[in-house]
Amino acid sequence: MAFAICRIQKIKSWGTLSRSQAHTLRLVDTPNANPEIKNLELIGNNTNLGLETLVREKIGSQKIRSDAVLAVEMLLSASPEYFRPNAPHEGGIYEQQRLDDFVNAVVKWLKKSWGDRIVQAELHLDEITPHIHAYLVPLDERGKLNCKALFGTRVKMYELQDSFTAAVAHLGIVRGVKGSVATHEKVRKYYSAVNQSSRILDWEQLIPQPEPQESSDKYRQRVIELLNPQLEIINCQLSERDRILQQRTEWKETASRSEELRQRLEKELRVLKLEQQDLPLEAIAYELGINPNEQFHGDALDLVMGINQLNFKDAVIWLRDHFDETPVLQTVHNHAITQAANIIRQKLPQPFVPPSSCPSHWQELENYLRQQYLIPSQLSQTLRKRDLIYADDAGNGVFIARNLDGESTGAYLLVAKDKKQFQMYPESRRSKGWFHLTVGRGNTKSPQIAILVSSPIDALHAISQNTPHQLRTMYLVWDDNRAPLPLELLKTIPKVIIAIPSEQSFTKAKQLLPHATKQVVVSPLDAKQFSGR
Repeated sequence: MAFAICRIQKIKSWGTLSRSQAHTLRLVDTPNANPEIKNLELIGNNTNLGLETLVREKIGSQKIRSDAVLAVEMLLSASPEYFRPNAPHEGGIYEQQRLDDFVNAVVKWLKKSWGDRIVQAELHLDEITPHIHAYLVPLDERGKLNCKALFGTRVKMYELQDSFTAAVAHLGIVRGVKGSVATHEKVRKYYSAVNQSSRILDWEQLIPQPEPQESSDKYRQRVIELLNPQLEIINCQLSERDRILQQRTEWKETASRSEELRQRLEKELRVLKLEQQDLPLEAIAYELGINPNEQFHGDALDLVMGINQLNFKDAVIWLRDHFDETPVLQTVHNHAITQAANIIRQKLPQPFVPPSSCPSHWQELENYLRQQYLIPSQLSQTLRKRDLIYADDAGNGVFIARNLDGESTGAYLLVAKDKKQFQMYPESRRSKGWFHLTVGRGNTKSPQIAILVSSPIDALHAISQNTPHQLRTMYLVWDDNRAPLPLELLKTIPKVIIAIPSEQSFTKAKQLLPHATKQVVVSPLDAKQFSGR
């Protein structure tokens, strides 16, 4: 599935505008661009007038504030799957018909949305994926420079994304998740990323010439020693590239499913509104003694509260006194649904934000874990580097819970005042993830052993006492038998151990995972090793 890409960059100085044009027209060296491919002008005056001149002419003689936005650069494209559906990862190629359809749709949208305020638009074909640069002079309805009126709020930016996506929707290009908190790179940062030069190896300099009287074995060994560091770098880069591509695919699939769900819910809500109509506003207006032909905003309750200056409770009573109970209850029900839907749309679910880290409290927490729970400093420090354990501003120990994709979903707090007690951080999505760690190399990527424990400290203590791990082992905190378990994963793991003292928890786990076994659980202060029974 292909996604729409619409980025903007506000340009506040003539120098920045000149540099932007120099890049767009390839007046400066662009390392990732193919100089043999010519880009195409889509909108312009076909003269030698520079971009600055075009912008100045459009602004006219009006006074320009020192902080005014002179122009807005738009970068418009789609994810590679649209331009080359059969080879999305092969940069520099595209299907001509798909490109033509995209360009026609974008140009039509630019002219319809912004008219002659678009002073220049250029199609770039010399980079990995086709895209369009368009320059907009942000004039408001009065002809004044007023970028804030066009793009000054989150709602305006939503509308921009919705409008662009609607223009290319007939091509099978869809919008990203509406209201997503994922950060979108500005045009300048976008190019900073894609223009980073790849590592170029000069093999003639890297491979040495044989020395006189040097045997072939010694020469071979010398070449291997010289090339090994470079090959390690390349292998590392390739591995990271594969990881990023896989992660990107997963994100796209998640975004697509979320957007489909959102659209389906909106459709169902529209159907529900049609099926459950409020009391007719004309009937309400008649009872209120006002002109029934006037245009009213809101529903029946809004009208009664507004005209009679009543609160919600009194407005319901007024409706009850003038109409039958059944339609009044339906009207109140619809009002509540509408208000709730508006709140949900305005404030989409936000990702979990863990408490902030306070490095000055870390040493105290590390010492406590080592002295009281026998947790090795090396283990604590390793997890701290991965942001899985740290200390917050209040001196609490923070243990991050995650889902199986590695996304943070909550945090356990080892309370500073009573370090024998764990509390959940208030913003945690407790049922969405777990504190879990996987250790040991083994012969497989998936765990061969899973050990369920009742607290993060039990997990750390068990890891330190069971080292070295010959098989890949997952430690997962299950602190309440009402909590969900990742059953899809656990059912595929050959050996599941319940290392939790609660008999009730073991009984529940055994029902869910018949192949699970139990081990005697001893406090980290007493025993060095789990002992089976």
